[in-house]
Amino acid sequence: MKKDLPKAYNPQDYEDSLYKKWEESGLFNPDVCVAKKVCKKNAKPFTVVLPPPNITDKLHLGHMVMVAITDILVRYNRMNGKRALWIPGTDHAAIATQNVVEKKLWKEEHKTRHDLGREKFLEEVWKFVKTTQATIINQLKKTGASLDWSREAFTLDEARQAAVKRMFIDMYNEGVIYRGSRVVNWCPRCQSTLADDEVEYKKEIGKLYWLKYGPFVLATSRPETKLGDTAVAVYPGDERYKDMVGKKYMIPGVLGEFEITVVADRAVDPKFGSGAIKVTPAHDFTDYEISQRHGIAMKQIINEEGKMMANCGKYAGLTTAEAREAIVQDMQKMGLIDHIEEGYVHNLAVCYRCGTGIEPLPSKQWFVSVDKKIKKLGGKSLKEKAIEVVKKGEIKFTPERFTERYLDWMENLHDWCISRQIWFGHQIPAWYKKVKSEKLKVKNNAVEIVYYVHGTTVDNENSKASGQYDTELSELGIKQLHDLKEIVKAEKFAAVFCSDLKRAVASATIAFGDNYEIIQDKRLRECDYGDLTRGDNKKVEAIEKEIINRPFPNGESYQDVEKRISEFLEEVMDKYAGKKIAIVAHKAPQLAMEVLLNNKTWEQAIDEDWRKRKAWQPGWKYELKELVYVGEEKSGKNWTQDSDVLDTWFSSGMWTFSTLGWPDNVEKQNFASLQKGKSKKIGDLKEFHPTQFLETGYEIITLWVSRMIMMSLFALNEIPFANVYLHGMVLDAQGKKMSKSKGNGIDPLEMIQKYGTDAVRMSLIVGNTPGNDTRMSEQKIADFRNFANKLWNIARYALTLNPSPAGRGKLNTKVLTLADQWILGKMKDLIIDVTADIENFRFSQAGERLRDFTWNDLADWYVEIAKFEQGEQKGEILMYVLEELLKLWHPFMPFVTEAIWQEIGHNDLLMVANWPTTAGSAFINLPASPVKNIELIQSIVIAIRNLRSEYKIPPAQKVKTVIYAGAQVGLLQSQAELIKNLRTGISELEIKTTGEKLKQAAFTAVDEIEIYIPLAGLIDTDKEKARMEKRAQELNKLMKNLESKLDNEEFVKRAPKEIVEAEIAKLENYRAEHKKLKEQTKHLK
Repeated sequence: MKKDLPKAYNPQDYEDSLYKKWEESGLFNPDVCVAKKVCKKNAKPFTVVLPPPNITDKLHLGHMVMVAITDILVRYNRMNGKRALWIPGTDHAAIATQNVVEKKLWKEEHKTRHDLGREKFLEEVWKFVKTTQATIINQLKKTGASLDWSREAFTLDEARQAAVKRMFIDMYNEGVIYRGSRVVNWCPRCQSTLADDEVEYKKEIGKLYWLKYGPFVLATSRPETKLGDTAVAVYPGDERYKDMVGKKYMIPGVLGEFEITVVADRAVDPKFGSGAIKVTPAHDFTDYEISQRHGIAMKQIINEEGKMMANCGKYAGLTTAEAREAIVQDMQKMGLIDHIEEGYVHNLAVCYRCGTGIEPLPSKQWFVSVDKKIKKLGGKSLKEKAIEVVKKGEIKFTPERFTERYLDWMENLHDWCISRQIWFGHQIPAWYKKVKSEKLKVKNNAVEIVYYVHGTTVDNENSKASGQYDTELSELGIKQLHDLKEIVKAEKFAAVFCSDLKRAVASATIAFGDNYEIIQDKRLRECDYGDLTRGDNKKVEAIEKEIINRPFPNGESYQDVEKRISEFLEEVMDKYAGKKIAIVAHKAPQLAMEVLLNNKTWEQAIDEDWRKRKAWQPGWKYELKELVYVGEEKSGKNWTQDSDVLDTWFSSGMWTFSTLGWPDNVEKQNFASLQKGKSKKIGDLKEFHPTQFLETGYEIITLWVSRMIMMSLFALNEIPFANVYLHGMVLDAQGKKMSKSKGNGIDPLEMIQKYGTDAVRMSLIVGNTPGNDTRMSEQKIADFRNFANKLWNIARYALTLNPSPAGRGKLNTKVLTLADQWILGKMKDLIIDVTADIENFRFSQAGERLRDFTWNDLADWYVEIAKFEQGEQKGEILMYVLEELLKLWHPFMPFVTEAIWQEIGHNDLLMVANWPTTAGSAFINLPASPVKNIELIQSIVIAIRNLRSEYKIPPAQKVKTVIYAGAQVGLLQSQAELIKNLRTGISELEIKTTGEKLKQAAFTAVDEIEIYIPLAGLIDTDKEKARMEKRAQELNKLMKNLESKLDNEEFVKRAPKEIVEAEIAKLENYRAEHKKLKEQTKHLK
């Protein structure tokens, strides 16, 4: 052990080696902590996942705030004996990463991704990923983050790919994920969709065009979209238009007349423009919703490149901006412009990645339904459940005001578009097979299917659920089929199929047997109802929605039926392209047709089943153009995987549980229980989920936090975390947003190199309150570097008094001086307060307490006292206080505290030392008075120092001081040496109960205690008296002016509240100074 520490702490000499030592100890891993008996096997877990930084980034101050705050909690809980686990990882950031690589490829080789092809382009992306990922990891280690690197994850590694596939498939099978067409946010630059919360808005000053529109005059900011108009909408009951609702009008346009229908809809703002709006369903979200409510046709006129389509005549190929200019010119020539309003301010939707204007476009995409009722969530939807857990307080936001923001967003949430038209990311586990036939030269080579349900059976008439029981046709059923035989005479089929059950075979034979060979296929059988076979049909209907994903007791599930019908259709597709076939079968196979060919969920198919409406018809027609399969992998002829990838937030939304081994860590034999919301977790998932804490920026509550809550609820029916702590933006010293272009950015890694990690961390903690933006400057970092050095120098001095660990025994509390008792009492309070602050996420307050104790109580007072006060245990007490203080400081400043801990002779690691408590012997039976008594002495010492300063007595000049202490005379006399030696410059000190007021003396008072410094021979008292009188006159004038100002009711009424309060405070300060001058002047006479 070194007895003498270097004079200054140099972080570069310690930080890398200390982090390596921590890492090699394995103690970032809670399992190792248990094995090494640092914590107990049954200790409570404290789990946090690192919000995974994008691999395109390098760490910025936002990351540093998150790391600093989270590491405080992780280290604190580890020192409290919990199994603390902080899981590291990085995010593949699909769109951002692909954009970076595409730009790099174009810059270096002048090639596009299409030039390389998907496979080779992805090879280039993965090369980039490996480089940047390593950089991010190294940077995270520089921050001191105590992450368990043995559990490091990546949102696109093999484990996460498997988890994402499982989640997609499960959500699809539950009907939560669906493929549908609707208007989506489209970025022409990124060539991909964006979710609603990935769209940003910026104010734009443009033009509002008032169009002559048949019998209307309409206002629009996008006249070019008139080419796609199919309706005009007005507010219901608007007197101006009530007689026009429901009517059709021919509207003159630049490409000729077109027809529109007038509809009434509450989405219309009657105060905007003329109160009537043109409806362009394909290119506006509100218009699309209106069209869906009123059955209005959609006409797309803008393509994915943001250009006008071929149906736009002479405007085809123009960008929307070019088309707007050309169309407005043509409309003006035709007299179709009423007037143009300049300076129209509106919000322009832009891509959050590249800033390109968003085009609403109709598109077939994959969506997560947030409104679908899910049985395992108690019949609630993802949206409802995600709202419920927050309203019930299961998840708490800090600051609390963000709860309202979260709830407001969730209550207005729309289905989440999860497909992205890029190559890098989780490729959607959906496979498509289209009808193909090289022999056919026909335009439509789809297979036309006419589906017939078997005739009424004996079981049907008795309301029994036959399932796969071979019931017979009833007399009514036979008659129905002879009627059907007459209906189908004129039809021409390439083949007739039926199931192999008697009722289907008999039905097919009667209706088609005279003209066709009947092909029996057992895949067309009814669902096997298992134990419910031949039971009451109502019992089947009562639970059929529950058995979509799980079988009837000892029977089949509807998804089993879907699987065999899909296999049947795949074969039909290959053999009968461009032809028509007939199928005679049962209820469940027909519902599967609705799911596979009409894009319905099983719930929709069941709800809309014709049997419930008694809407029988002689043959239901289906068109087989394409089959979709969702699953792990699909082999076979002509199957191709969906080329789209999933929204990055889909995989990062699974971050809390996918990093803990889901789905492998859910026992497979309990899958049915999982569907009921009773999952049985094992391994890490059981030990560490739900997590306890998430720290992130307030700007991604909607992008990430809400998705994590929904995904965890779906996968495990439990919350992902208990607490969400939100930090604000880091601004420059002037409160402005940092940016490269402004040159006001601060690179945290440069600051770490220059000032050390601890200084950067503390500069981001102190003064930072949750949910609020915080200001940052290099000077603030430098100040905390100086503070780290102060802590170092306290340790240097402590080592001079107590150099050997062997000499550090138990404290004898019976021989403590007043100062000893005081510092131990202050330490006791500090432990209580800092512990409470951390537990309640008051990190800045805890840091400020620690700094105040270290700098003021310990360094400025106790260490100064220790330099001259005699005491048997000064070395032991100072070292004891230092070691407890290092423990308290460690979560905040891990490097300098661990460095000191090692340098003062410890072989163990501070990071796993026990967190201080007040139960130790040093704090037992401490009297309550020392803190109060020392604070009185401090006030007297400070008062004497201030007197010397006010009267400009040179520092080297020794003075006599007289104190009339009253009831405190005994205390002050016992501590006279403290008062004399604490930089008061006292040569002679008299402490009496009371006495005559001294003349020509500097005077002040502390409570009832009078303090005098005789000034004779020290200063020119006449001159000092004149100065005081002059200052008193100035104060009189200032007070009079302020009093007059504050008596003015108009000023008080109109001025901002903070200005008035500042003026009142100023007046109070003037009065206090004036009173003090009067008192001091008396003593100069």
